[in-house]
Parts: sequence; structure tokens; C-alpha cells
Amino acid sequence: LMRHPLFFLAILLAGCAPAGPNLPIDEPGWHDEVIYHVSQRSFYDSNGDRHGDLNGFVEKLPYLKELGVTAILFMPLYQSNLYHNYFPTDYTAIDPEYGTMEEYLDFVRAVHAHGLKFIMDMETQYAANGHPWFDDSYKNPSSPFTNYIYYADDRNERPAQMFAGPDDSLLTLQAWPDVRFNIVFLNLNAPEIRSWLKDFYAHWVDPNGDGLFDDGVDGFRLDHIMDDLDYKGIFTSMYANVWKPVLDHVYTINPDLFIVGEQSNWLEFGEEMMAQTGATASFGFPIRFAISGAPTIYMGGRIDPADRDELNATKIKAAVEETMRRIPKDRYFLNFIENHDMERWASAMEGDRGRVRAAGALNLLLPGIPSIYYGQELGLPGLVGEWGHDGNHIPVRDAFPWTPNPEDAGIAAFAKDTGPWWDVSYFNTPEIERLALSAQKNEPGSTWHFYRALIALRKRHQPLMFGDYATIPHPDSTVYAFSRSLDEERIVAVFNLSDEAKSFSLEEVDAAGYHPLFGETVNDTGRLALDGFGFAVLGR
Repeated sequence: LMRHPLFFLAILLAGCAPAGPNLPIDEPGWHDEVIYHVSQRSFYDSNGDRHGDLNGFVEKLPYLKELGVTAILFMPLYQSNLYHNYFPTDYTAIDPEYGTMEEYLDFVRAVHAHGLKFIMDMETQYAANGHPWFDDSYKNPSSPFTNYIYYADDRNERPAQMFAGPDDSLLTLQAWPDVRFNIVFLNLNAPEIRSWLKDFYAHWVDPNGDGLFDDGVDGFRLDHIMDDLDYKGIFTSMYANVWKPVLDHVYTINPDLFIVGEQSNWLEFGEEMMAQTGATASFGFPIRFAISGAPTIYMGGRIDPADRDELNATKIKAAVEETMRRIPKDRYFLNFIENHDMERWASAMEGDRGRVRAAGALNLLLPGIPSIYYGQELGLPGLVGEWGHDGNHIPVRDAFPWTPNPEDAGIAAFAKDTGPWWDVSYFNTPEIERLALSAQKNEPGSTWHFYRALIALRKRHQPLMFGDYATIPHPDSTVYAFSRSLDEERIVAVFNLSDEAKSFSLEEVDAAGYHPLFGETVNDTGRLALDGFGFAVLGR
């Protein structure tokens, strides 16, 4: 969950030498994973209350296997007054709308029984009103929890807050039209909180302490990770003094944990964060924004399509090469084009089929670990709203359309009839008849079949998971060609990132003697013919 309102995207990248894979194929790693990032509240409802839940997710694990993804990344699960479960009121409890703690443990065991992995989103730097640490200590210096919340005064009247200055009184934020809340900082300088963090993270790694991990997470996503929290100068050197001790501790329990830090500044590559904290991975924000061409990042507004320069081959090449140069070989980066904070790609591209599929292919074929946001495989639309409160992001966290009818069993339409976000839901458009999974499964040319086939292609060819990457030069600046190589196998991907149809000899893209594995094909004259925003994957 991002909190800064605006960053300017100004990445001027110089070309650099091709880089190799981050880990050798014979070492344990995550290069062969495909992560499914999901708002669990929006996925599948097992009990008829319109809220996605853990039991419902267990029912749909076969769907994830069918799609081909291998790991699941949830948004936070712990109890909160907010629908997205950031800013908790109780870190120790599972949100009852998701289920009980025992149902959570059953869910994790089921995930592992299906051969999948589970990554838990962790946001452990704040508390909201309703949390006993804050409620009991606010204006009460004698509270046993006084040192758990950071106060700037000895009367406990000025807690450090998000979006507030050091001398501001308690700031009230709006979650819904009729729901307001406060966000305060945990006292991350206090020994009590630092000890609690270690214990809290360790609990999810091995909940019953038996040394087995059938009921434990396979990794964490660290939300909004910063060295100086919210640039307030209160909690500094957090990478070394807070996060590294926590991660070192959980690695002693399970050294194979996958820990991805969401760098708070989306313009950064994350290498400094990983080096200082010991995190396993960062997010490939620079690649994502090179693909989208968005010059700015709005956390509460929309990007004017006129300001875009999406799918610019030169910028994507530079971003990939710079990412490969910066990220150490023993670390990872996640590739993505959608997440829970951003506009849906299909809406950003105004439904343009070629642009939607080209970006999806880059998501899965480029180096890095691909992360697919739930519904991306259906081409779901969704734009961040401008209603002035926490409902803004519901359109990009809408219910997964198993069927076109939001009244059908299982549809997790938790936001139905609750505000203007429902008025713009895809369930209220004619497009839902085409977008729903029930329709797409029956249409061989659907976006769902496209993603399923691409994921299967990636799994069949190890260079697409583990292989070295090299850009293939081409005189046409709208052509992006690259190879992925491992041992004796080499795969070539060629993208026409323009509106105009183009054709190439195979020699032009260093693929003489290759044949198409996916995408468009070689024509009768022996040339590779690509439609506008078309692509082809070639192998020997």
C-alpha cells in the first residue's frame, strides 16, 4: 500500500552489457515461480456474505493449478477496520470475514498440498484507532502500552502520524463516507516493539513450532519498506537496525524464505534495500513504468492517456538492462504490470487488444519472477477513483467474475451497492458477458487462454525461467528483440511495439533456422510477419 501522493518518473537509463540469471539452475530458488497476487476479499465467497474468504480460496486452488501459477501473494489478513486490512486493530487475529485462525492454518496446509507456495503481505509499522496499544495509551501516559506508540510529548497527546507533522493534533482520515480513522506509528525505536516484530514474523513461519513448515508461510511481502519511515527523521537506519535483525531471525527458522520488499520510492530498483536488510527480492517498478510509459505516479488520480508513451522499445530495453545490472545475482526482482495500487492495464490501454497482450507477454517472458494480479488473466478493466477516500481503489480490487452475475454463489462482490465504485464496476457493463471466466474458458482466443498458454510455454522452456538475457540489436527503434539462453537451448522473443504491421527476416533478429513456438508465425516467404503490437517466441 503506497502512501506518497506523487513521484515523478525520470529514469534516464544508459545501455549496459547483458546480464546473466540471478541464481544457477541447480540451486534452490524462485526463478521458476509464477506469483498470483490477489485481494482475497474479492476472490471467492464460501458462505454467502459477499466477502472472499479462506475456505473459498481453498475451493479455488484447482483453478490456480489449471492456470499454471505456482505461488499466492495475499494482501494482509489481520484484523482491521479497513476493507484492505492495512492499518490493523489487532495483529494477532485473522479478520473474521476471512475465517478463523484454524481455517487459516488449514488454508496454508491446502496450498502446500496442491504444490503451491504462500506469501503473506506484512504491514507492521502502524496502528489504527481500535488497536489496544493506541486506544489505551492515547492521553494516558500511565498505560502499559505507552512505549508501544511513538509520542512526541510526555502527555501522549501527539502521536507520530502518517500525513501529519510533528506538532499536529490527532488527524482523522476518511475510509468510507461514514467511516473515519486515525493512523499512528508504532514506536519502532523501542526494544519492546523490536522484540515483538521478531516474534510476530517468526510465528507465521512456523505457527506450531514443530520445525515443519506445512502450516507456515513460504515468504513475506514487506509493505512500504523505508530506511527513514515516511521521511520524518523519527525512525532512521531502519534497514540495518529494524529490518535486518527481523529477517536474520526468521531465516534462522527457515533459511529458504522468500522475502520481497516493496520499495517505498517506486523509482528505485531496490538493490540498497536488499543489501542492507537481507530481503530476497524487490519489485521491478522501473520495468513496469517503462512498459506503461507513465511519466508520473498518481496515488489517487488517473494518468492522462495523452501523457503516456507506453510500450516504448528503447525505454523498456534500457530499464531491463539497468535492472539486470543493479540487482545482484543472489537476489530477485518481480515483474508485473498490475497490482492493487494501480490502474488495471486493460483500462490504461483502453482495451487495445494488442497492447494488452504485448505487455502480458513481457510480464512473463522477461527476466525476473512474474507476478500476475488476479483478473489480469481475464483482461479486467479498472481505474483508480477520485472520491477522496479509501474507496478510490475498489475499482482495481473488484470481485473476480467467475460468472457474469454478481448475485451468483461465490462472487465476492463485497462492495456491491456501497458507493460510486460499484456504479463503475465491470459487473454493471455489457462487457461482463465477455470478461467472466465462465465465458472465457469457452472461447479459445480469450485472454485467459492466452495467459494459460504463455505460462505453460514458460514452464516448458527452462531458458525462460533460468536463462541468460541478451538484447538483440535492431535498427528499427520500435522493435524489441531479446534472447534467453541456458546450456544448449536458446529462445528468441521479438516484439513489434508499434501500430504498423512489420516483417523481418529471421537473420535480422538473430534467429536463423528458428521456428515459432508462440505468437505469430513465419509466412510463406520465410519472413517473420508481426501485426501491430504483435510478438513471436522462436526456438530451434
